Amino acid sequence: MLPPGMEHDYALVRQLPLFEGVSNEDLLAAMHQGGITVRRLERDMFVLEPIGLSQGQYAPVVHVATGQVAAALFNDHVLAERRAQQLAHEAASKEEREAESLIKPEPLARVALKNVALFMQHDLFNSGALHAARGQPIAFYTTAPSQLVGLDHRWIAELAVRYPVFEARLRRALNISKERLAWVSGVKQELLDFFVRQGISVSGEMVRVRQLGLCIDCKLCEEACEDRYGARRLTLGGYQLGMLDFIYTCRTCTDQRCVDPCAYDSIKFDEKRGEVVINEATCTGCTACAQSCPYGAIDMIEVEPEAPTFKKAFKARLEKKGSLQFGPGTPRIARARRIANKCDHCIAYGDQACVSACPTGALIEINAYDLFRERSPKAAQLAKTGFDADLPKKDRKEVLPVMPFTEGVAVRSGGLAKVKRGRYAPLLTWVVGIFAFLVALGEALLREYAPTMSYLFSQLSASEEYRDLPTELVVQAVDNNPGDQLSTYCGLVGTALMVIAAIYPIFRRIGLFRWLASNTMWFDFHLMAGTVGPMFIALHSVLRLDSWVSSAFWSMVIVVVSGFLGRYLYTQVPELSSGVELEELDHERFFQLHRPRNTVAMAEIDRELAEQRAKAQRVAMSPSMLRALWWLIFQDVGRIPRTLARRGRLAQLGVDRKTRAELAKRAGRMIVIARRQVVAPKAQILLHSWKKVHVPFTVLLAALSVVHISISWGHAHW
Repeated sequence: MLPPGMEHDYALVRQLPLFEGVSNEDLLAAMHQGGITVRRLERDMFVLEPIGLSQGQYAPVVHVATGQVAAALFNDHVLAERRAQQLAHEAASKEEREAESLIKPEPLARVALKNVALFMQHDLFNSGALHAARGQPIAFYTTAPSQLVGLDHRWIAELAVRYPVFEARLRRALNISKERLAWVSGVKQELLDFFVRQGISVSGEMVRVRQLGLCIDCKLCEEACEDRYGARRLTLGGYQLGMLDFIYTCRTCTDQRCVDPCAYDSIKFDEKRGEVVINEATCTGCTACAQSCPYGAIDMIEVEPEAPTFKKAFKARLEKKGSLQFGPGTPRIARARRIANKCDHCIAYGDQACVSACPTGALIEINAYDLFRERSPKAAQLAKTGFDADLPKKDRKEVLPVMPFTEGVAVRSGGLAKVKRGRYAPLLTWVVGIFAFLVALGEALLREYAPTMSYLFSQLSASEEYRDLPTELVVQAVDNNPGDQLSTYCGLVGTALMVIAAIYPIFRRIGLFRWLASNTMWFDFHLMAGTVGPMFIALHSVLRLDSWVSSAFWSMVIVVVSGFLGRYLYTQVPELSSGVELEELDHERFFQLHRPRNTVAMAEIDRELAEQRAKAQRVAMSPSMLRALWWLIFQDVGRIPRTLARRGRLAQLGVDRKTRAELAKRAGRMIVIARRQVVAPKAQILLHSWKKVHVPFTVLLAALSVVHISISWGHAHW
């Protein structure tokens, strides 16, 4: 017979796989005597008395039935203050709780000094063991609404004796938890802290990130969002971790803390679509939802023209939908001065405007748990089944991979986002462009070195004028000169491609062109045209640059080189100015492990790194931008020879093949990272410098091309 009020607790415990096989009688006895307890907690509540504050108590084993628990280090005064708030809340009457503010304080994850552990649904943990491993007082708190099952040590021993299967499951669960936590150190500790601190562990499955190595900072994603909604719903430059920028936008938290404070039911969680949606027709602009969001994902947009943050397009969109109506017979009583605005992943559209607009594929949506992979998939599945089997050794080590953050995720398809983007169309433009150039180049080379095999020779031989002439005479008519038919057509094709490349910035801002093809398609076409076009122009000139027309050719060369230089800088600056801290920490940790084992080899690597840092420092001290740019390019060109030489030196020092390959690779990356002291202070200057060359010479090239075409049109050999 269940005691009054224990029905729900028993139902919860009974369905947990961990207790499968334990009799109802023993389970009831344990719960009745307090050996198994159930506690339901809101978000940001301490699970236990923080270890170090409790005296003489055994730390229980905790099973996370639902929700999520984190362990963290706090400042003593913060810990005491938040604990006092919790005790006051727990002791308050129903009326006092209803009178409490719906705006919650800042999440504990954000005020913690360091989040050191995370326990998901079905996990077990021994708080005392974690405290002993860390040697510091650790507080456990919920990062999401949770149901926790506490297991008293006496009853654990009792049930373990009676049910060996239960004892085996419990032992596996605690061992797996302990081993997983043991792997979380160094860089992985930083990843875990970020995962918890920035709310990603309690976000929806998908998070939107910007790949810094692919982004060209064109802001088309923000513009596309604003074009669609009248006010943008995302902002670049969010919380950066390595090569990924977790942009400011809604991540659809699992407990949707923005919903409850709304007194007008204007923001709801759509369970079917898994999205928090704002009803703009009933929103009063009270700002409660925006204040409740701890991640700044909700903006309040003014709809009164005299307001400083007024958005005309935003108001026009709402008026078109009839969402600003007020008065009798409408959902809103009074006129709204502002309306809440947040990302809903373009729930009413077939694509996500921001992701579709990104020309380089830098903006993507990715599964948060796949990205951070706080545990292996097999470990997660094992937890769901009650730890009824052992975990293979390789799956135990698969914890928080560093590579996605140090090297990027290399996804250009939009990831899990809804996009309107042809997967193979950009590749097709390159194939067609390169193929057409190779055909023209082949014909030009055949005319020069094997005229009898050229297409022109076959045409002449078949014509009435040359049909009966000897081969030698026909060959004399086969030439490759500026102004002939092949040269003229190459000039026309090259000029057309260069014009398309030059007016790309116009294409990307005109709705018709965006309707015809995605920004990705236009950007790839721009790159292809800017690369293949000059190649056709080179064939057109036959490299005879002895007239004024050569100035147009060299202008073209400068435009192309500056374009490639700009793309190079856009890949270098984000990485070296803000994206290498994690990678540097990872390499330093690896070197520390090998210094006692390979003393001489590490001394050689340290010497080389010191020399490179000194060189970088000298370049950084120089005011010359040209010197800094040249030094960066020279460093990249010489990277492979230096790596081979480094491996050779390590081989002479007796380092085994696998280790010297890893040491050489990491040393090479550390040398690249050392360039940060050159790039970081000059980042924006470098990025803007190439445009000062690229744009003026593009204009000069266009002017010279118009003059050249006008003069040569009547003299062309068609």
